[in-house]
Amino acid sequence: MAYTNDDEALQQWPIECRDVALQFLKTSHEMVRNLLEALLGNLGEELDDSKIDAFIGKKMVNMNFYPTCPNPELTVGVGRHSDMVPEDVDMEKKGEWVEIPPIPGALVINIWSNGRYKSAEHRVRTTSTKSRVSIPIFTSPLPTQKVAPLPQVVKKDGVARYREFVFSNYMNSFFGSAHD
Repeated sequence: MAYTNDDEALQQWPIECRDVALQFLKTSHEMVRNLLEALLGNLGEELDDSKIDAFIGKKMVNMNFYPTCPNPELTVGVGRHSDMVPEDVDMEKKGEWVEIPPIPGALVINIWSNGRYKSAEHRVRTTSTKSRVSIPIFTSPLPTQKVAPLPQVVKKDGVARYREFVFSNYMNSFFGSAHD
């Protein structure tokens, strides 16, 4: 459920979950901002209100339900992927999948950082013993925002690992070949 404003959310989101989803999104906004400030601070950047839309101008709530499945080895919850990794990153990894059981109250955070922080390749599996609900919140730049590695990170690294792009162009490319 993409968020633009409260009125649109209340009119268009499913009545069964819109109030709680809207409250969840609003409650999470401050947490996302605090995490962003900490992560940017570690990269030598400060966050102020004039820059906030460049990082989290667009917000979305997904609600995923993975029911129990009698044959989970035959079912894919979500296929292997790394959240929004630029197209020039090698996704072929060697090794085995590691089962990580959900931890109540835990957060999973994926960000872009000129390669400083990595988005782990992951997938979602169903199980034969327990159904599962996940409610990820996605924040991203506004569609018209130009996105590039932070200048101070490039200066410190000596190279920009990713080229500048308009965020909507990247998203169209990403979802045009999702999970390839």
